[in-house]
Amino acid sequence: MNLAAWNPFAWWRTLSQNPVYLREKGNWGKANPFYETVRRFSPFVIMGVIVLGICTGSTNPALFSGNDGLIAFWCFMCLPGILLSALTLFGSFMAPALTAPTISLELANGTWDILRATPMPTRTILLAKLFGGLARLRLFWWLLFVVSMFQGLLMTCSTSLAAGKYAIWGWLIGLCTVTRPWLEVLFAAFVGMLISTWTRSGTMALVGSYTAVVFFKIFNSAVLWLAVSALLGANEIMLLTSTLGPTLVYGIATLGVMVGLVIRANGLES
Repeated sequence: MNLAAWNPFAWWRTLSQNPVYLREKGNWGKANPFYETVRRFSPFVIMGVIVLGICTGSTNPALFSGNDGLIAFWCFMCLPGILLSALTLFGSFMAPALTAPTISLELANGTWDILRATPMPTRTILLAKLFGGLARLRLFWWLLFVVSMFQGLLMTCSTSLAAGKYAIWGWLIGLCTVTRPWLEVLFAAFVGMLISTWTRSGTMALVGSYTAVVFFKIFNSAVLWLAVSALLGANEIMLLTSTLGPTLVYGIATLGVMVGLVIRANGLES
């Protein structure tokens, strides 16, 4: 690909007219049978995140009873973070349902070789499947954009004002706050597609994807990064470490899974 001549807007316009993209989006052909099934359980996931969301002062807002100032502070500082966590988990829960069965079903139906025989390069087929599936969550992407930008700006301002000589870290923390949710959802989507290259069963691909996403989220959590910082005695940069660390790991992992997916897809045969 010639990066100098590459026009992202023209590329996206071409992709949005791609028949593979339109099929995954549900505009024609047989719809993804796993998406509707998983979507029925998504409200329970959101409720769980809201109940279990961890944020300073959010565990018991009744403690602020009688103090309007503290209640306003809790709503302004904590609720956006809880909402962002809920949206991130929702996206991580729904993304594999949209991407995990895509290649598995092609392999099971013997149509993968037909797709590969078209003039489209493999990377275009994969991106059409990825963006076509994720396009079904249109409202989710707008909500994630608004909430992540607000939370990132909030973290930047509050950290910069409170950190003194480390105020520059506020911008880095804000940037990580904005990008990490997107990386988590993209990671879940790419993992779903990668695992689908190893099995012809959409159900097995979905189960394997959820297993990988959950384990990765546990072992790359902010809590573990905080524990590592405490063990190393880096108390002054605990907030930075617990924000930057998971974001970097998700970014590297997403890139690695994406490269692995392209390699696997190029060697696949129905």
